Amino acid sequence: MQTKSQINQLFVFLYFVGIGLLVAGFLILVPDAQQTHTAWLDLAVVCIVYSANFPLLYLGRWRTKDFNTRISALGLLGVCDLLYSVLAMGGVFVGWYFGMHFRTQLMGQASLIFAAVVVVTTGRYSSAHVDEVTDEEDTTRAGLENLKRALNRCEAAMRLREQPANRELQLLLALKDDARYLSPSVAQDALSCEQKIVAEVEDIRELVASGAVLPSGVLDARFQRCDALMALRKQVLN
Repeated sequence: MQTKSQINQLFVFLYFVGIGLLVAGFLILVPDAQQTHTAWLDLAVVCIVYSANFPLLYLGRWRTKDFNTRISALGLLGVCDLLYSVLAMGGVFVGWYFGMHFRTQLMGQASLIFAAVVVVTTGRYSSAHVDEVTDEEDTTRAGLENLKRALNRCEAAMRLREQPANRELQLLLALKDDARYLSPSVAQDALSCEQKIVAEVEDIRELVASGAVLPSGVLDARFQRCDALMALRKQVLN
């Protein structure tokens, strides 16, 4: 069974074979007298269109790490390839049929390449922006998710204790209720508060899970710190 690397090497070989056939066909089939600047330009355009649509290069661009295909706007890449190929080959035919001057055809083909590059660059910029926004949203949600998981673990530890502390459990449930109404925030103050609350809740869980008899007021002091941090977190809205 061929590996992915071997298949890629085969595609590379086939790509250069295709380029060689195009050049060889041009040199063999086009008489020397007709191998003008325009003819060489047409050959270059055909090679570019061939390269843009060759499977290895075409699919490779869709696998590019920073090119996010999850949004429809980035279908610009495929549309760009199709439109460029049609217009470029149409330009070759029109130039040949009407006998257009070399410089006119050169400017037309250069303009098409420029337009294609602009479209692809726009798509890549859009993809990078989407990735940045997605990473930011993941970061903001992660803090709240960690907080909610910590509260759930602490609640489970309290309920599994041989002598459940109902008062402390009610304090924890009040914290959970407050956490439900928190909105994700990118502010550093919000992330800091969330991390500090998680640390306090984890300490409470470890104390409860140890099963040891706790001195009076130990958990109360930690819950008071949690309440103070939660109040600060509520003040951060975005």
